[in-house]
Amino acid sequence: MGKLSSKTVSILEKAGWYTGRRVDINSTVEYLEKKGYEVFESVKDALEEFNGLTFRYLEKDDQGQFSIIPQEGLGDLERKHYKRYEVILGKNLVVIGTAYGDNATIFMDKLGKVYGFHDDYYIWKFGDSIYEAVNNLCECREFKLIHETAD
Repeated sequence: MGKLSSKTVSILEKAGWYTGRRVDINSTVEYLEKKGYEVFESVKDALEEFNGLTFRYLEKDDQGQFSIIPQEGLGDLERKHYKRYEVILGKNLVVIGTAYGDNATIFMDKLGKVYGFHDDYYIWKFGDSIYEAVNNLCECREFKLIHETAD
């Protein structure tokens, strides 16, 4: 496990997370595979620990939450709908959740790096690992903008 701040641990615990959490992800992996994703080991590790949880880091703001629930990030869409992000970044990605009140989709690559995509305009790097991304989201840190689409 990566280093998490005490604030982050408190937010995670309120959502039902605990150290050593491991949940069955077979149905989630099957769902993602049916949508055309290759589910990397990095994604499986993240999902086993965080799948099914919504984390609220701003109490009175609906935008101040994120979820590690691939079904919410992908919904009825197929992988092809997000293929442009893979082309822009030059790597395969897997949807793992949503952020900012479901306004951004969270993706992870094979190396475990986590990205956020917002309104087809912005791509941010949330972290080099799930732990860094979770910590950065909970701490409301500014993210590195990787790509911005001009109007």
